[in-house]
Amino acid sequence: MAGTTSVERQRPELPGPLRRLRGLAQRLPRPSGQGERWERWRPRLRSLAFTLGGAVLAVVIAGRVGAHIGPFDATVAARPALSSDTTVRLAPLGTIVLDTHDWPMALDLRVDQIGLQEAERIAENPERIDRLGDDVADDVSRALTRLAWRCALVALLGGVAGALLARANWRSGLRGGAVGLLLVASLGAGTAATFDANAVAEPRYTGLLRQAPAAVGDVESIIERYGEYRAQLSDLVGNVVTLYLAAENLPTFEPDDGTVRLLHVSDIHLNIQAFDVIDQVTEQFDVDAVVDTGDITDWGTQPETRMFEEIGDLDVPYVWVRGNHDSPRTQNAMAALPNTVVLDGDAETVAGLRIWGIGDPRYTPNKDQESHVGGDSEQEQAEAFAPDVAEAFAEDTPPAVDLVMVHDSRVAADLGGEVPLVLAGHTHKQGRSVIDPPSASTTTVQNASEGEEQIDEDEPEETLLFTEGSTGGAGLRGLQDEEPHPLTATVLYFDGDTRLLVAYDRITVKGFGETGATIERHLVNPEDQDQAG
Repeated sequence: MAGTTSVERQRPELPGPLRRLRGLAQRLPRPSGQGERWERWRPRLRSLAFTLGGAVLAVVIAGRVGAHIGPFDATVAARPALSSDTTVRLAPLGTIVLDTHDWPMALDLRVDQIGLQEAERIAENPERIDRLGDDVADDVSRALTRLAWRCALVALLGGVAGALLARANWRSGLRGGAVGLLLVASLGAGTAATFDANAVAEPRYTGLLRQAPAAVGDVESIIERYGEYRAQLSDLVGNVVTLYLAAENLPTFEPDDGTVRLLHVSDIHLNIQAFDVIDQVTEQFDVDAVVDTGDITDWGTQPETRMFEEIGDLDVPYVWVRGNHDSPRTQNAMAALPNTVVLDGDAETVAGLRIWGIGDPRYTPNKDQESHVGGDSEQEQAEAFAPDVAEAFAEDTPPAVDLVMVHDSRVAADLGGEVPLVLAGHTHKQGRSVIDPPSASTTTVQNASEGEEQIDEDEPEETLLFTEGSTGGAGLRGLQDEEPHPLTATVLYFDGDTRLLVAYDRITVKGFGETGATIERHLVNPEDQDQAG
């Protein structure tokens, strides 16, 4: 007895959970009349319990692999569980749970980060987008294959370790490894046999994704609802315009056959609703040309060029200058459309008016990005470019220019007194002001308290500056604010003989989720109109 006690004291201490498991096995009641048989099976049952526990614990801890799925770096994991779900974790947005199979195995896919370079290559190359679905399917298939081998290996090692803890001999270890492999094989085969790919159509959301199931929901229904909204918006614009033109209380201005009408739009930012507004207003107001002061895109990528192809269906010329969200690729795509006139340091005669324009020197689709090597602010870059704009304009003066198009009004700061009218955008706010000659400063003439705009009578010869809002309601970015931005545009009326601006109509259409439109007519020089009447 003493020798036996000495050997027992020299046994290595087991971890707490395993000691409790062994103690429980030792305290199990023995069936009556079968004491000897129970004594023979108890070590085997204990070895099996340790083997299964070791294999399961190993899979839970190490049953995961890193994977590159499309542009994403992800982690794919599997574990035995009472639930039989596939969970996609999109931190910090929440999770998407799919009831994909009927077997005690849980699958997890966690998106760790997006590879920016790969994402940019996909965004810039439409062919890569077309192949993305097949590529992702192949990536997932390879990841699951690697995960299966990984789980088999760790289950084997875990089973061996558990068996050796229960009975320290090589035969027990071999049996433990076999049990671990059998466990993984049964879980994998059952999961594959009961897997239902159609479960992807019925996801359950948690976290922020619960508020936006459309992110991965029924895309066709989303497009259908959006199409219905576009149709309602088009009807609304058409009805309001018709009523407006028929009203009798407009300021005393009657366009005649010689009047030139331009539609000024800006900062569409990929909102296709803007093209509905442009199409309606162009037809209802008998517009001779559309002038766009830039930022037709958000990022300037190749796929975005598909969004404005319907400009080519307009029956009037479309004059455009590049904004800071538009890339050289965007400019080339615009120039390729059949009815567009792209201005970049040159002038063209459109609808009887001589128009000079220049693209924005910056390409900063990210608001936190500064493209200038010296790290100058956006305002400093615009102001530094103003002398170059004035020099380029001076080289192209003959014949006389009737209006200038820029994206940011600050680059036209040195054009005061050189041209009757400058059109700009960029700020997403409608406004009217004057540009003084370089020796003076720009003077804003909008009377905010009365809601009306007035021109300083002491300086009638100064250059008018019209800043357009966002004809696209600032695009999808506008939805991030508490109140959506309205869609705005302006119809400009020019005298056919003098080629000077005589009146303009401010058009405002409420954006997503709202209805209503307003049109306000303004005369440039009301006194002149009264004398003429």
